[in-house]
Amino acid sequence: MKKYSIILAGLCLSASMVFGGTATVMAEEGQADLTETAADQEAGTSAGQSAGDSSASAVQVEYGNLRELLKQGNLTLSKSFSDYQQNLDDYQEIWDTLKWEQSKMESEAEDMEDRAGDLDEEEMETAAVYASNAAMLKNSASRIYKQLDNMASTRSTKSLEKMADTYTISAQTMMNSYNQLRERRQAQEAAVQAKEASFGTAGRRYEAGAITADELKEEETSLAQAKNTLASLREQEAQTRAGFLTMLGLTGREVTIGSIPEPDLAAIAAIDFETDKQRAVNNSSNVQNERHAKASSTTQINNRFKRVAEAEGTEEASITAAYEALLASRSQYEAALNAYQSAELIYQSLERRKQAGMLSNTEYLQGIADYNGKKANKEIASMNLVQAYESYCWEVKGRG
Repeated sequence: MKKYSIILAGLCLSASMVFGGTATVMAEEGQADLTETAADQEAGTSAGQSAGDSSASAVQVEYGNLRELLKQGNLTLSKSFSDYQQNLDDYQEIWDTLKWEQSKMESEAEDMEDRAGDLDEEEMETAAVYASNAAMLKNSASRIYKQLDNMASTRSTKSLEKMADTYTISAQTMMNSYNQLRERRQAQEAAVQAKEASFGTAGRRYEAGAITADELKEEETSLAQAKNTLASLREQEAQTRAGFLTMLGLTGREVTIGSIPEPDLAAIAAIDFETDKQRAVNNSSNVQNERHAKASSTTQINNRFKRVAEAEGTEEASITAAYEALLASRSQYEAALNAYQSAELIYQSLERRKQAGMLSNTEYLQGIADYNGKKANKEIASMNLVQAYESYCWEVKGRG
């Protein structure tokens, strides 16, 4: 059985209970068949309990309390970092884990892209979710690597809060990823239900001689592909949940994982990029290190000026890229929101037609699946925008 370390938590807990999705994870997290009802039952219903509480009380995980939960439940953050080399190792392990998760998501996306011609709309959207999550994990891993490089080069002793920031960034990414997979899984369940109804109708039509064997086979293949996609989503959701809870030090506890908050559109609209860019440059540890580097000779001073300019240029490019990604995410969210609002009108008409007896069950279920797909797209676009804004804010704070 393959084992992987959950280093995001900086712990040495159950190496077999991690991102790799072993049978231990599936057994202990109860996620082999992760429907919404099962997930809710496994998670528990009590809220507001402290992660530091040693009792078996349920814990409510919300986006806004991740940092506090990490400090209380994560062993690495619950004590002072007395061993600098161990801190370096922790960061390296965080990076390794995020890169491994990224590789898994990219592999899933590439596999579905190779079958692009055979995929329906829901499966194409699932492929996009895998690619989006791989990009988020890559972005988070890049931040971890930069922080690791900073620690190795500066021998900073002010690592505690920076470490907490890093863990918070990772926890935000994992919670976002988990919620996206949950949304897509729920939409895919509706899609499978619709395809099952469609296949049943096709079977009856085939028996009546209304369609050919090839047409019936197409329906069967489409249903099989939808079920395979659902199984993959359930597995990824279970693995991501297990890794996230281990990171928080909540393995074995009853946990309810909340949703990602709606994006703060007013705050995004109020961004003063030029001001933020200067703040990001000034807050960058690389820039600060170069600005304060000792230089006595003329040559050393000139070299320092050059290194400062290079560090400032690198940070300006980084914050600019984060800002452009934020703007792109906002545009994608607005498009998804518009599509969802249109889908709501169609859904209302669908319900009226259903009540009037104007729709078959198969047509109704397909309409529900289409609506749930648009809803999932809107929710995922919303979460991507939140992630992009968080990334931008971390960049401004010098934690990019």
